[in-house]
Amino acid sequence: MPSSVPAIEVKGLSVKFPVRGGVFGKVKDYFTAVDNVSFTLSQGKILSIVGESGCGKSTLVKSLVGLVPMASGEFKLFGNKVKDRMAGTSRVCDLVQMVFQDPFSSLNPRQTVTEILTAPLVARGVSFADAEKRARELLERVSIPAGALQKFPHEFSGGQRQRLCIARSLMVSPKVLLCDEVTSALDVSVQAQILHLLDDLRNDLGLSIIFISHDMQVVRAISDDVLVMYFGKVVECGNADEILIRPQHDYTKKLLASVPVVKRSA
Repeated sequence: MPSSVPAIEVKGLSVKFPVRGGVFGKVKDYFTAVDNVSFTLSQGKILSIVGESGCGKSTLVKSLVGLVPMASGEFKLFGNKVKDRMAGTSRVCDLVQMVFQDPFSSLNPRQTVTEILTAPLVARGVSFADAEKRARELLERVSIPAGALQKFPHEFSGGQRQRLCIARSLMVSPKVLLCDEVTSALDVSVQAQILHLLDDLRNDLGLSIIFISHDMQVVRAISDDVLVMYFGKVVECGNADEILIRPQHDYTKKLLASVPVVKRSA
């Protein structure tokens, strides 16, 4: 795919949820969670989407993989228009994979690592032997010993479980990762390890990444571009250095001002 073609291009995307009431639960109104959002994710880049909890960050990216329906808007994947009803299909999910905030609830506690990692390929008709070989390669890639294949999710730390989720997302060789607050539930030292892993994967595999966070320090460390959301709308979008050093919108300035600063006593 020509590098000049954006990995993801979104224009005027909106997501609305019905508000029901009355005895029969009829739809009375609609709540707009994402309101006319447009952005571009360039190939090989990391776009961070920031904002307070409830501003629509997660809803926005979930709509791209069909987990919530789009009310309106246009979504292109490597130049090809994706219809709303196609967002959750295997054709899209072969190119776009999502990594969620809570690694423990993302993994089936009744399945071994082997079963968890091989399932996406086996479902696509790949032999179990080939799928297991791929699983071993990816475990090594995310720095988890191959002996972990027969273990269950509860036997791992939070950081290791997130690495397993990343490995599972890579099983189908996607071109885009959607990372939804993937470091927020982890210790600071483990956060740094996950950020380094994502950056290495971006460089080694040519991945394009949408990284959702409310932690401006984390965003500063990993982003090429930044999109700021407030009450479902985009209030600022552009180069990370420009926005994080010279923010134009008052809301962005408040987000940056909320970052704690450690001052040494004299």
